[in-house]
Amino acid sequence: MDFIPSEAYIQGIVGHAQWYSLDCEARSAVDLAGYFGIWIDEADFLDNLPRSDDPDEGFVGWFEDDQGQIPPNSYGVHAGPIARLLRNYGLNAYAHNFLTITDIEKEIGAGRPVMVWVIGSVDPGYPMAYTSSSGHLTTVAYSEHTVLVIGYDLQYVYILDPTGNLLYARTWEQFIDSWRVLNYMSVIVEDD
Repeated sequence: MDFIPSEAYIQGIVGHAQWYSLDCEARSAVDLAGYFGIWIDEADFLDNLPRSDDPDEGFVGWFEDDQGQIPPNSYGVHAGPIARLLRNYGLNAYAHNFLTITDIEKEIGAGRPVMVWVIGSVDPGYPMAYTSSSGHLTTVAYSEHTVLVIGYDLQYVYILDPTGNLLYARTWEQFIDSWRVLNYMSVIVEDD
């Protein structure tokens, strides 16, 4: 088993505030890529995201619409399309559901930030079933949001949030309660 430190914090990651009300996924993704030395223009990333009424296939809605909605209204996008587009830019990124706390600790301990899907500012929420026009069933939630996990210790998880480029801490309990809503959805950058 890999050694997992009791605390780890990633230095040198630069975050930016998202441009629009619903572009948190793009902002988190390009900040993640930037940490690994791949510069991506946020507008270019948004333009290259596929569009769909299914967040597992593409961006749902318009990124300038109101926050907090669920599909088929403007919502955002899940991990799969984000990871695929990041790979197109040269980042070895992969989407995952049902990651564990240990997985997060291993990634942060290895110096790799983790992009996660949470609710609002890492708040509680509840999952809902949604069926797209293609018949695909997925889980969605009001106030779906992405942040980067950049550190942890025994009590807290340290978050870089593109809403205003905020850096804050949440207890492990708060983090897990929010992260679990969308099935512990994440994008991690794997070793080549």
